[in-house]
Amino acid sequence: MKRQISVLIADDEAIIRRKVCMMLGNKFLVDQATTAQAVREADPNRYDAALLDIIFPDGNGIELCREIKQKSPHLTVVISSSMESVDAWNQAFQAGADGYLEKRELLGLDPRKIQLMIENLVERNDLRRQNEEIHRRHVELMAVLSHDVRAPFQALLGTIELLKKSRIPVDAANSVETLFRCAKDQLSFINSLLDLLKLESGVTELRPFPVDVNLPVSQSIQGLGVLASAKRITFEVHLQPELPKVLGDIGKTCQLVNNLVSNAVKFTPRGGKVTVSTRHAHRSGTPGVEIVVADTGVGIGASDQEKIFQRFRRGRDRGTDGETGTGLGLSICKEIVQLHGGTLSVHSEISKGSVFVVWLPVQATVSEGCSGERVRDASQAQLTQRSIAC
Repeated sequence: MKRQISVLIADDEAIIRRKVCMMLGNKFLVDQATTAQAVREADPNRYDAALLDIIFPDGNGIELCREIKQKSPHLTVVISSSMESVDAWNQAFQAGADGYLEKRELLGLDPRKIQLMIENLVERNDLRRQNEEIHRRHVELMAVLSHDVRAPFQALLGTIELLKKSRIPVDAANSVETLFRCAKDQLSFINSLLDLLKLESGVTELRPFPVDVNLPVSQSIQGLGVLASAKRITFEVHLQPELPKVLGDIGKTCQLVNNLVSNAVKFTPRGGKVTVSTRHAHRSGTPGVEIVVADTGVGIGASDQEKIFQRFRRGRDRGTDGETGTGLGLSICKEIVQLHGGTLSVHSEISKGSVFVVWLPVQATVSEGCSGERVRDASQAQLTQRSIAC
């Protein structure tokens, strides 16, 4: 059974209060206030909604609305006024009002319409409050998981490291090495899962900053050079100079590129090639930047190409040298790209390799804020249009 909505009608004109009470009284629990002071003294927790006049002898509804929203942000506030001006309407919404009705409009409305309007606004604010409470609990849960789940594995790895350095029989040393590898893989999985859960729940907040995507690409290539060298994989890099900046989180952008490039290395056979390029690209008239990661690896079947961005879904369980993974890397990439307002797509054929394309929009505010400035780091210039044989 739905609860009955409680409404405070605040107006210094008795005829207005009586009329509105007649319109709402058969549907809602209604209280009345005649002054701004009476509204301030009322307990906001008693009400689901307040209908405020814009002018009182001792104050105004705009300020009252602002005060109410500071104390009870989810209480529904509708301003009613005889002032038929856009400025009054604008001031009301800037103060946090959920609705605005001119008095001639209010008094002429079918009672059912105003009842439905208040019900819908109250329901919307209730849902907003519930979502914020869920978000708060997610934040608390992620904090607990980050500490209480990671900490034991970190302690375990530290203990195993000490065992590896001590004098133990060969058979035991092999077992300790296996234990260390398993614990390290499990910690990697936990870290990836927590990253994905934070991204999906909105707990992770982006720190937007004008980013030249050539920088995270360069860092990724340099960081993964040892891994590629071990498989005799050649990196071919084509970075378009003077790219427009995107408004993004540099840390998450690095994580995105690193996941894609390490994935390419993982599924490319020894002696293969991974090509990474950047370029300016428009999508539906919107300027943006593309990051393209192509490999000559094992490829992905057509039926798997839609699934690989889902949690724990892989085209293959292991890399070409038996490398393992969490099955979460591409899911994390998808979430990061979507948070930046971009797209992530793949084109692949079995035994012919894969091409992953990231598109990130260029924000007009970034270009204006940078006055058209373009960054070209010296290390980026060295990487542009050349091949690196690892």
